[in-house]
Amino acid sequence: MKWFKVLCAVVLSFSLSQAAVLAAPQQPHASSTTLKAVFYSESLQKEMNVNVYLPPNYGAQDKYPVLYVLHSYKLNEDHWFKALQVVKKADELISSGKIEPMIIVAPKIDNSFGVNSADRTGYMEGSGKPGDEGVLQTGKYEDYLTKDVVNFVDTHFNTMKSRTGRYIGGTSMGGFAALHIGLRHPNLYSKIGGHAPALFVGPMWDVLEKMIYPTDATRQENDPLALAASQKLNKVSIYLDCGEQDDFKEATKKLRDTLNVQKTKSFEFHSTPGGKHDDAYWSSQMENYLLFYGGMDRE
Repeated sequence: MKWFKVLCAVVLSFSLSQAAVLAAPQQPHASSTTLKAVFYSESLQKEMNVNVYLPPNYGAQDKYPVLYVLHSYKLNEDHWFKALQVVKKADELISSGKIEPMIIVAPKIDNSFGVNSADRTGYMEGSGKPGDEGVLQTGKYEDYLTKDVVNFVDTHFNTMKSRTGRYIGGTSMGGFAALHIGLRHPNLYSKIGGHAPALFVGPMWDVLEKMIYPTDATRQENDPLALAASQKLNKVSIYLDCGEQDDFKEATKKLRDTLNVQKTKSFEFHSTPGGKHDDAYWSSQMENYLLFYGGMDRE
């Protein structure tokens, strides 16, 4: 019944020919395709939105790597596809042969920071009311991303169902989530990107701290800085960047220092003069991001 709901939701959102991509392989098309699907998350016990980019000539090969991109705080699954224009840049780089054809998936993660913060989905007391733009949402969001989203994509698309063809990255809150999830699950992802990630090393919003770091033990499990120091990352490639005018630059550079002495497959850090914590900065770096994820350096 749950899969029937998925297919019905997609049919309502798109023409039959587009929806069929989720149910069966299509003949290759010269142009790329973007889809918006709705599926039921067992971890969150609710329906969630996800945007999917299928590269030009999708169907010409049996399997494609998948890049999962996570949005910033107060935004949604449209952030990377619309404001950051990842679709336009991916089309350009794939067509020019600079990156390999890949599927790009942008799931909605609410204002969750991608952590398992509660057994039941809800709202963090003191952060606002349901429906408020900035209210923090609690639930098993790490499980949603690592299990439900991955299973949905691997079930409905021609994916490489292994870590070597699975990448994750994000901006701001999504950057925190991508680092947290990627570093906690190096068996699931081979490339991890934190793009001006919202990292914290000093005083922070106490309501948010109670949600993502309720105890010292939980901080060791959720904090990307702690995970970078404790996890085995020798098979993982990591890309970290921020602008020199970014409010999170000091915490990002502290993570850089930790990763510089860790054994990784590869690690690169980029700092951009004049860069701020905004869409203009991330958009200006989109080609660099895709060159990192789409390079032909899989194991």
